[in-house]
Amino acid sequence: MKRILKLAAYAFVCVVASASCQADNSGRVDGYILEDEVIFSRHNIRSPLSTSGSELSLITPYKWVDWGVEAAHLTGRGGRIEQKMGEWFRADLKAFASIDRDNSLFYSNSKQRTIKTGEKFIEGFCPGLPLYYRFKDDSMDPLFNPAYPFMNARLQEKILADMNAVGGVEGTPEDPYRGIFAAIGKLTDEIHYMEEVIGFKESPYAGGTLEHLPLDKMSIVLTEGKEPGMTGDYKLVNSIADALVLQYYETGKEFGKEISVDDVRRIGKVKTVYDEVLFANHTTAVLVSNPLVRKIKEEILDSDRKFTFLCGHDSNIASITAALGIRLPETTGAVEFTSPIGSKIVFQKYRKDESLFVDVHIVYAAVSQLRETSPISVQNPPIVLQIEFEGLSRNKDGYYRLEDIIGRFDDTIAEFEGLVKEYGAILQ
Repeated sequence: MKRILKLAAYAFVCVVASASCQADNSGRVDGYILEDEVIFSRHNIRSPLSTSGSELSLITPYKWVDWGVEAAHLTGRGGRIEQKMGEWFRADLKAFASIDRDNSLFYSNSKQRTIKTGEKFIEGFCPGLPLYYRFKDDSMDPLFNPAYPFMNARLQEKILADMNAVGGVEGTPEDPYRGIFAAIGKLTDEIHYMEEVIGFKESPYAGGTLEHLPLDKMSIVLTEGKEPGMTGDYKLVNSIADALVLQYYETGKEFGKEISVDDVRRIGKVKTVYDEVLFANHTTAVLVSNPLVRKIKEEILDSDRKFTFLCGHDSNIASITAALGIRLPETTGAVEFTSPIGSKIVFQKYRKDESLFVDVHIVYAAVSQLRETSPISVQNPPIVLQIEFEGLSRNKDGYYRLEDIIGRFDDTIAEFEGLVKEYGAILQ
């Protein structure tokens, strides 16, 4: 069993005056000594991306919950949960004698929801440590922006083929999105259930004539300097599913009606294809994750850094994991299937004798913890699931060799450079 799964109660002291955290423990697990930890975190619970008066307010006769914040901002609940996650990670990192400004990095994207997530994590982890973010105007930091560094017609053709592969069907000149529609078609039952929840037939959008949400119009937008985009019917369906999941986190109900976690999970499934198509198709993943792949590698290898916390988005997790050949386990105790709200990909580097090893997990709050009906604590930890790298083997103790993990990072970076060369891009 890993150290992260063997939690016991103990106290920690955070010394705010010196902006450092002290803990007392050897950090040894079966002869392995934890040297550092690198976390990539999705922001915690936010309000929907759409504002009042948008299509989101027209697809139901009911009134959405008041999230209490502007569109796409971290909610109060999201902040409280992230602070608790910070407290839990501080307790779990009992191996470190001291974490301070000199041996830690807290770096978030410049969006309000990621900045506030980072601040709340620090508040629980060790108040007084600084959070770095690049811009003050809610812009996308290039490190976290899943944007194409270049684009041309040949590359668009390759990416679209990858996107259609999600549905297992090739596109044609007459039907360029055939595979994507095939993938969406597998969600018919889930989408129809979602329509029942929102009362779609009685909505202004249905206008008394539509039985179901339309799913016949789509356009994929692939543009240099922009993240992969989708317009049309499924984008709206994804937005509805997103808002329903967020509303459940805030209220435990949907428009005042009781709903089971299993049924909310059906709605959460509607969101999976959207990220799989746009961000987890392999060519896109390698291209748009490159800055973060390089940064995470750098942080894993930095012998002076004990703790790194990078805060971005689910699109980042989708692209990083797809690019590196990481298999995310299907979640348990969660609404979302691969990267629940606030989830964290955790890389832990260990030393045993003269060799270095890595273990990788995804850590996320269970639904009951997101709903604040049960605590996040040493006695009631978040869910921790082991992550596998395709094609790499763990040793008998369950650890990857550091050189194997770094080799995978190097292969992914080389693949990026190969795409640059093959498709004739000139990068500044």
